[in-house]
Amino acid sequence: MESMGILDLPAPLFAAVDHVMAMGLPAVLRLVIWAAIGGAVTLGLYRLLSPQEKIGRAKREARSARQRLNAFDGELADAGPLIRAQFVAAFRHLGLVLPSTLVSILPLLALLVWLDTSYGHDYPAAGDTPVVMASPGHLDAEWVADDQQPRVKVREHDIEVVEIALSAPVPVIEKRHWWNWLIANPLGYLPGDSGIERVEISLPERSYLPIGPSWMRSWIAVFFPVMLIVSLVIYRWARIE
Repeated sequence: MESMGILDLPAPLFAAVDHVMAMGLPAVLRLVIWAAIGGAVTLGLYRLLSPQEKIGRAKREARSARQRLNAFDGELADAGPLIRAQFVAAFRHLGLVLPSTLVSILPLLALLVWLDTSYGHDYPAAGDTPVVMASPGHLDAEWVADDQQPRVKVREHDIEVVEIALSAPVPVIEKRHWWNWLIANPLGYLPGDSGIERVEISLPERSYLPIGPSWMRSWIAVFFPVMLIVSLVIYRWARIE
């Protein structure tokens, strides 16, 4: 049974946009576009929500307090007011920046959750059988691929305990945890009374770059460098404090 967490709510929108882009663009270019969108939306929201004038003033005050402390040449005991002024200015700056930062990254977190599910792994090629392991170790897990949707069956002493349909290429299935209200598993969860703690499936990771070790070819290797570059350009162009 599929479920959604709070950060999964925009997933249908992301999927619809990605489907349209997939009509004319390969996956790596779609990742570049998603990275540009992620950086632009995050910086744009931060610019819109943050008190830029107050932040700029707080940065100048913090810089001035730091310069006064660096220029001080007296006894350490006499530097107390300067040290206190520096900490007050720094915490004032942090207090102005933090709320808008936390709000502005929420869409980015939702995008990352969706990308990890949609671009992270793939189903095995026809004829390939991935390794499936269930915990605790006395359980037997089996990958079943026929004309229907791929499934995982878990048995205990030749008795089937649970059968899981893989509606998405997700490599881990667990019992429901407290954090799943925020990020859900699209495959659902193991029954609480089943005695199964975790099922791991060695699904192949999707590769998007032609060179480098396998861990450098994932969607992360494309997404984050592009997003960083776009964010820096917008940060300087828009003169964001």
